[in-house]
Parts: sequence; structure tokens; C-alpha cells
Amino acid sequence: MFDLLTTALHELVSTLHQTLLNNQLAQGGLLLGLLGTLAAAARHWPQRLWNGLLSRLTFTLEIDGQDAAFAWLSVWLSTQATSHRMRHMGVATRFNERMGGLNLTLGTDSDGDEINVRLIPLSGASLLRFRGHWLLVQPSREKHQGEGGRMLGYTHTLSLRMLSASRQLIAPLLQTAYESTAGAVSGHTEIYTADYQNWQMSDRRRSRAASSLIYDGALLETLLSDARRFQSDHEWYTEMGIPYRRGYLLHGPPGNGKSSLAASVAGELGLNICVLNLATPELSDERLQALLSNLPRRALLLLEDIDAVFHGRERRSDAVKLSFAGLLNALDGVAAGEGRITFLTTNHPQHLDPALIRPGRTDLHLHLGNATREQVAGMLARFFPQATFPQMTAAQRAHLSGRVGEGAISMAQLQEYLLERRGDPLRAIREWSELEKMQASEFPALLAPPTTDLRELAR
Repeated sequence: MFDLLTTALHELVSTLHQTLLNNQLAQGGLLLGLLGTLAAAARHWPQRLWNGLLSRLTFTLEIDGQDAAFAWLSVWLSTQATSHRMRHMGVATRFNERMGGLNLTLGTDSDGDEINVRLIPLSGASLLRFRGHWLLVQPSREKHQGEGGRMLGYTHTLSLRMLSASRQLIAPLLQTAYESTAGAVSGHTEIYTADYQNWQMSDRRRSRAASSLIYDGALLETLLSDARRFQSDHEWYTEMGIPYRRGYLLHGPPGNGKSSLAASVAGELGLNICVLNLATPELSDERLQALLSNLPRRALLLLEDIDAVFHGRERRSDAVKLSFAGLLNALDGVAAGEGRITFLTTNHPQHLDPALIRPGRTDLHLHLGNATREQVAGMLARFFPQATFPQMTAAQRAHLSGRVGEGAISMAQLQEYLLERRGDPLRAIREWSELEKMQASEFPALLAPPTTDLRELAR
């Protein structure tokens, strides 16, 4: 069989050889075929050669629009001299500041706050120089569609191409972008809300100074001292083998600044805030675990009104998908992240299961009750400082605060009363009896701190 194949192949080669030697038409056809092949290859060789050189000599860094680094680099790039060469830009409101871009101030609103919009690079290319190396910057976006072709927005990416020898620039480039944006001390706090399994910045506001808050006794100083100590004790936690997490429970009647206290602590510590509503119907155990694993860097987690979700270990509504066990595991289970500060707020601490408020999950419990006489006097001094309003003396403030029952009204009620009369201390004095008539009777069980220490319930 092998001999037959060999003989047939030999005869075929011999026939082709004789045909090419004696048949000019065959020779011409072969020559034309070879020339055509060479011409076709020649058209593609430059592109293939160029692509080959690019792949071997350059390095591409790609950043997804959902990543925090995208905002750092976009803002930093917009400050570079070459940013004006980009020819395709988009406009975003201040609620999309995480997208970065060129910030334009249009004026101020009725409250005196700046009205800002941002120009976002959408496509095109720009060549810039960083530390003596050339970088080719290429922003891009693609439509994001859901079922049935429903438009869900755009997916943004940012590509930086550099020579392979410039790869050592990646770390200093990202560090420069971070330090000039998110790492800069700006006096603002970013508010993040859940976007399925990730977080999206929904607002960015001036950090509220702790000195602007008036709480009873040393509550504020106690909380700030504890949180600052936690931040400085990372190595100690590691050496002791203790999970590096800290939890705080703020409890008391509504309208006394539980959320404001958490926001103020975030501002004082240079943290951002991630607010999560546990009653969201789409929030499952798996999604909660993913959200807590994806917390933005340097962020405080705020879980508000947790008693509205669970009564003990039971869900308050069939619409709630989150299980009590899933919540506990997310807070301090084996897979729970470290370095996290968590605030839980509740109006009804007696409705919480002891397992949720034990040490390790909520380490410090703070009661924020209704206004004490000292708080009323402090609010009066804040709204009507004697240097500006000599009509209201310290003696008058003490007299007025003494006329309000201890814990009779919430701080929100007091603030609303004073807001309506700001700039007019004589009216505030004249109509003070209206404030005396206000009572927080709808929350009688919460006018004073619980007689039983919540920690005792957890033992």
C-alpha cells in the first residue's frame, strides 16, 4: 500500500513538472497566483507588523468605570494640559462626581451652594507625559442594555497605553491620581448607597463639624475617642488575633441626631459613609455579603432603624428577603471584612435580639435621649450667641431651658422651633410657652435610657 502511494505521488509531481516546463499558460497562471498572494500579503504586512510591535513594545492599563480608580484618574487627567484635545465630552451633575472630569461652576443656588457640572471624557485619545514617559489616554463608553433592549446607561472604561519599559509608572501614577482627588483633604464626605452588589456615590457634602452637634454630657467625646483609638490600634488587633472591626449601637427616640452623629464621626475621622437599608426587598444574604465585601476604602457602614427589619430574630415583613442569620454572618462571620466601623441605629432597642447587640458586633452602646436642659441651653447659645444677639443673655437662656421638662421634647422639635424664629430672639422668648406645650408622648417608653444594660441581655 505504501509503495502504491509513493508511486502515485511521484507520478503527480512528475506530471506537474512537465506541465510547467512545456505549458506557458500554466506557467503564467502560477506566476499570477504567486504575485496575487504576495500582493495580498503585502497589504496586510504593515498592519500585522505594526500590531506585532505594539503588542511586544507597549503595555495597556485598563480601568473599568465602576472602579474607584476610574474617578481618580479621570479627575487627574482633566487637570493635565493635554485634556483640551479631547473632542467628545459629556455633561454630568454633581451627583455623578465619581465619574471625574472637568468641574465647571455655573453659579450659586438660593442656599449659597455652588452649582457644578462636570465634563466627562467619553471617547477620543490624548497624549500626555508623566515623569518623562509618554502615555496614550483613550476613554470610551458602550451602551448597557437590559432585557428587551431596555437602555440601562453606559459602561465607561479608560485605557492608558505606554511603552513596556514604563510599567514602573503604574504605582506612582495611581498614587498621584489618588492623592490629588480622593486622598486629598477636601472637607467633604461622600455618601454611598447600594447598587445591587456594589456601591454608588449618591451625594457629596461638606463634612459636619462635631462642634456643631450638641449632645448630653460627654457622649460625643466618648464616641470620638473610642473611634480614634480603634483607628490607631490596627497592629494591636493583629498581634492579639482579634478581628479588626468596631461596632456602635445608637439608640433612643427619633429626632435626636443618631444619623447626624454617625455622619459627624465619619467627617471627623476622614471617612465616607455607606448607607444600607436592610428592608430592601432585593437584599438577600448573598447580596449583603457581597456588599460588605465590596465596601469602598475608608468607609463607615450605617445601618439605620434596624428594629424596623427584625423583631428579635423574626422578619417584620414577608417582603424582607434577608435572614437574621445572614445579617449576623455578614457583620462578623468568617468571611466578614476587617477594618470596618459599623453604626446601627434603632428607636426600640428592646426589640433587638441579644445576639445582634453582643460585644464583637456592637461594642459600644450609646443612648441619645430627648433634650436635656443643658442641651436646650446649648441650642439657644448656638442660635442666639450673646455677641450677636445681646437681647438674650446667659441668664435668660438658663431660665428658658429650665422651663422645659427634662426629656420632654426631641432635639428635632427644639431645632424646628428655633429655625422658625432664627434672627429674632425676642420672638423666641415671647412664644416660649408654645415649646413648653410640646411633648414627645408618642414615644413614652424611650424618654429615658433603658434601666437594663443592653450588654446584660446579651450574656
